[in-house]
Amino acid sequence: MQKNALVSVIVPVYKVEEYLHECLDSIINQTYKNLEIILVDDGSPDNCGKICEDYAKQDSRITVYHKENGGLSDARNYAIDRCNGEFITFVDSDDTIKINLVAALMEIIEKYEADITISPYKEFTASHILRNTLSITDGEKYYTGCVSVHDALAKLLYQNPIFHTGAVGKIYRRAVLEGIRYPKGLIYEDLATTYRTFFKSRKIAFTSEELYCYRIHEGSIMHQSYSPKMLSCIPVSRQLYEDISTRYPSLKAAAASRAFSANRNVYFMLPYDRKEERLKVWAEMKKYRKTVLFDPHARKRERLAILVSYMGSGIFHMFSKLYKRYIMRV
Repeated sequence: MQKNALVSVIVPVYKVEEYLHECLDSIINQTYKNLEIILVDDGSPDNCGKICEDYAKQDSRITVYHKENGGLSDARNYAIDRCNGEFITFVDSDDTIKINLVAALMEIIEKYEADITISPYKEFTASHILRNTLSITDGEKYYTGCVSVHDALAKLLYQNPIFHTGAVGKIYRRAVLEGIRYPKGLIYEDLATTYRTFFKSRKIAFTSEELYCYRIHEGSIMHQSYSPKMLSCIPVSRQLYEDISTRYPSLKAAAASRAFSANRNVYFMLPYDRKEERLKVWAEMKKYRKTVLFDPHARKRERLAILVSYMGSGIFHMFSKLYKRYIMRV
């Protein structure tokens, strides 16, 4: 790998003017300087477009594109088709990154000659002190490593906190994104895509350091209330299960675990009066629950949920309220 290779930082931007300055400041102040920063104003109705242009005037590494609103996946794909970096990383415009994210992940990619390197993310809210969240922490011990694609997929499917399915918190060698694009219009675009980038890799490296900072706020995609679009969990998890089972039969149980978890999560968000939708998700969950129940590697919380599911959908709905309040916090 060429030293100081160009890294494209892709930032889809939509209705985040309250947070955009913090996001962009964390990118332009990276200790790794050879960046191409691509801001995609995805038809944002607020002042985001102007903020992007103002930053571009101050930093020649920034390129701004303005397009009609097409959603997060469409904006990412738009930038992928136009970026020039040998490596690519994604940042969501309401989040922030530690100032050493690119430098740390690039060092790990070079060390292990990997195609993807991953950092876990830290959740934060307005009550956190961003200065401390984003700085390089001296004295803390972090570990790095590299695993095979098979082992990386297993960690991803069993939801190891480092090997998350999010597009963010990773640096990808450009080649692994060739021919892969994020599905437009789906809420679960990352779940539908990340495992496919693993398929195209040789080795996947990681660090235990939380370099990516995920902001929790009312408008966060993964913290929204139920929307019918969330039923995309069914085709997305089904495709994941089929793809993994075909490519890596030994990971079939792991794929079932992830597919069950995705559908269970949506089921728990469904209002009780959405009977037709609950029945669809319930039927999908039932396909995987026996496999997951007897899989010793599956998460205990999923196996507990499955045990309760055998008591019927009514009891399961009551259990969902307890689960969200107590169990998922453990």
